Amino acid sequence: MKKKHQTPKVKIREKVQEITDPEPPDSEEEEGFSKWLRSREGIENIKLFVLGNSILICLLISWPEVKETLETAYYMEEVRKYLHSQDPAQQRNQVLKDKSLFLKMAPGLETLKRGSIQLQRVAQKVVNDQIGSRHVLAVFIVTGFVLCGVVEQSASVALRANSTSSYSAAEFAEYVENTSYITRYCQPPSNKSIVHVVRSIPHIEIPMTRTDETEAVLRQAFMWGSLVSPLAASRVAARVGAERLFGAGVLGTGVVAIMVPASWLTPSHVAIRIVQGIFVGATFPAAHMLAVTWIKTKHVSAFVSLYTAVNLGYAVVGILGTLLVRSCGRDFLSYVIAMSSFLWYFLWWRFVEESLHPNRPKRDEHRNLPWRRLLTSKPAWACGITVIGSQWADATLMLGVTKYLKLVYGFSIEYQDILQSLPHIGHFFAAITFGVVVDHVRQSGIVSTTTARKLFVYISHFPPAALMFVLGYTGCDPAAPAALYTAALAFTAATPAGAFASAADIAPNFAGTVFGLCQTVGAAGLLAANYVVSEGLHGSFAGWWRLVFGVSSAVLLTTAAFFMAMGSGSVQDWNAPGDIEPELEPMEEPSRLDSVLE
Repeated sequence: MKKKHQTPKVKIREKVQEITDPEPPDSEEEEGFSKWLRSREGIENIKLFVLGNSILICLLISWPEVKETLETAYYMEEVRKYLHSQDPAQQRNQVLKDKSLFLKMAPGLETLKRGSIQLQRVAQKVVNDQIGSRHVLAVFIVTGFVLCGVVEQSASVALRANSTSSYSAAEFAEYVENTSYITRYCQPPSNKSIVHVVRSIPHIEIPMTRTDETEAVLRQAFMWGSLVSPLAASRVAARVGAERLFGAGVLGTGVVAIMVPASWLTPSHVAIRIVQGIFVGATFPAAHMLAVTWIKTKHVSAFVSLYTAVNLGYAVVGILGTLLVRSCGRDFLSYVIAMSSFLWYFLWWRFVEESLHPNRPKRDEHRNLPWRRLLTSKPAWACGITVIGSQWADATLMLGVTKYLKLVYGFSIEYQDILQSLPHIGHFFAAITFGVVVDHVRQSGIVSTTTARKLFVYISHFPPAALMFVLGYTGCDPAAPAALYTAALAFTAATPAGAFASAADIAPNFAGTVFGLCQTVGAAGLLAANYVVSEGLHGSFAGWWRLVFGVSSAVLLTTAAFFMAMGSGSVQDWNAPGDIEPELEPMEEPSRLDSVLE
């Protein structure tokens, strides 16, 4: 019999399948790690690790006594500075009033209690100015959201870190060169004539690999969890306190990760991803309640911009997580996440929840919420619809652009992790910059709060829409779309200073609930965008991608136009204006020396 002749199209399809279907992960690394654990060196390292953690726990448990001693010494030093700053006559009068202050200058509780009330208040103010609860809160908010971002991307990193291909990066680049946009339009003619002959190579839609399909299922499960929780979590936070709910959200999403190794790629793994999404979704409205409770109005935009630390978590797990999985195994990443969450929550409980919650300024989140007026509020829906556009753009940039560069332009797969990680670091710092700028603009009185919010919604939506539309028409240089991708991600960082902060402006008493509504609507948009973008993720022809980028640009422009028409930065009447003024400053935070002076 004659051997059946295969067409070039069938041959190329077989080659694509060989390239894109990775071999099962090699378990030699995991076996090597287990062997190392059983060795003498591994046992000694484990002993040192346990000993170091025991010492750290002992120090943390005894921290209140250590802190009291340090604060006492610092307090007395401030008293000395205050006395030396007075003129001689005032010093003599102070000595006559309180001789014991100079007779016993050694730091101690008895000396502090015998000091004058005026000096105590001066020292308290100095300490609070230098070590404020708001600074501590900001640090914990950033680290908490970093952990949330690490958890969100941990499944993708664990899946892809050890996935191998039978073809090298050079061979994959050769395949792209023979089938992609570059070959069709960008290669110079081989002869000296001015006529460019386009090679007749059929367009091939690259099928999804098993890894791609698994990653998509786990990612969508997480999104479904983040869709159902924000609005309900905002009402729970109003009852139990935002400090407690935020801490529980970060702790829960990390603790659940410890069950991932036992349920890897089973239906239970999908359920775990849904639970993790629920916990992460609960942290955003809780953080918004903390913003309006503890942060001054003139600094709210900068504080809200800290939420983009989630993107910083994407970068951390993309770079460090990949190295950790390749060196220590896939399961070790889950254990590190769980341990980090435990440690973070212990510090949060010690320094934030235990000290801030009992003394938190009173807000009206516990009162009956005017649901009808909230759901018919145009500014509230303007915030939510604007978040849809922002989330849609994030889905397109995170899921689509990197594969677009790889499949259409032949961008080396050796740099895929860096390309997916480094722009997120720039996104975080750009968000902080935008937040500081908008606070300065509002404080200086250059424009009104409403104008400032609309300006930054314009920045976060219109330039990215233009950049993403142009991204599909950038020509033959792969550096151009890579630069446009980075710039678009940086511009979207203005969203917290615009739409997110507007949710706190229009109803400070119910900021958590308003932002919970925004996050719910935005998560629905993110989930829809995930399905839409996935339809164009696997083609090597630029026309398919232009449709994806064009739809994303249209969504950005439409949602931004809605905010321009309906958005606001003024307190709405259903916020109970009799109880709070639009520019009311939060109550002054309690002194961190109260426990010493009592």
